[in-house]
Amino acid sequence: MLFKFTSTDVQNTTVIDCSTGAVAFRLSTPTPCSRSRSLSASSFYSFASSSSLSRENLSVPPQKTTSLKDAQDYPLAEIVWEENTSTCIRIGEEVLAGTSEIFDASFAKVLPDETLVPTRMEYVWRMTPESLTLLDDDVEVIGTLHTDCVMIDGDIVPSSKPGAGSNFLELHNIPEDELDEILVTFVLITALRERMYWITKYVYGDQSRLSVTQSPLRKLRREASRSFANWKASLFRNKKY
Repeated sequence: MLFKFTSTDVQNTTVIDCSTGAVAFRLSTPTPCSRSRSLSASSFYSFASSSSLSRENLSVPPQKTTSLKDAQDYPLAEIVWEENTSTCIRIGEEVLAGTSEIFDASFAKVLPDETLVPTRMEYVWRMTPESLTLLDDDVEVIGTLHTDCVMIDGDIVPSSKPGAGSNFLELHNIPEDELDEILVTFVLITALRERMYWITKYVYGDQSRLSVTQSPLRKLRREASRSFANWKASLFRNKKY
């Protein structure tokens, strides 16, 4: 299976099945502001005049919801976010308590060159600053994210001009009934990866000219480890509740 994303924003994109050229899925995430606009005027004035409104209420982080739908706009899954953390996930009729139930944080690893995050389906997402791959329980690559690429004669090749290509997700040997959950974990792991690897080697050019202690990538790994540790701790906190 090969899917093309029409936007680099994975939370707001159309997913194209490259074998047919047809829409396979849609991902959308209305902002909290756009959701509030759907309230009726009477509801708004009632809310604004309520004596129960307090500064504590206003300080509560706004929620947003990422929806995964099929080509006919039938809802398949939802991710509820509070800031950058998923607090609730629905896949079909199943409701999960956020990332703590869809990822196995106890077996996640931050290594010098990669980060490994297992899912409850016994797949593992492997992250580096340059790549994102999905592994099966035999550590075989069954999924690969190709960023900023184009299709030429059926092959995925890097775009000749930076930023002119699209992102593709290539999957192998994934059962049809697991695809929705794979896409949900992909959205979650993409958000985590973006936070962890906010610096790339491209910002600093050729790292080979720098010593190991001078390399910004060394700093990147430290920052990534801290970010991942905070994320992992949040999973355990969610499990307690």
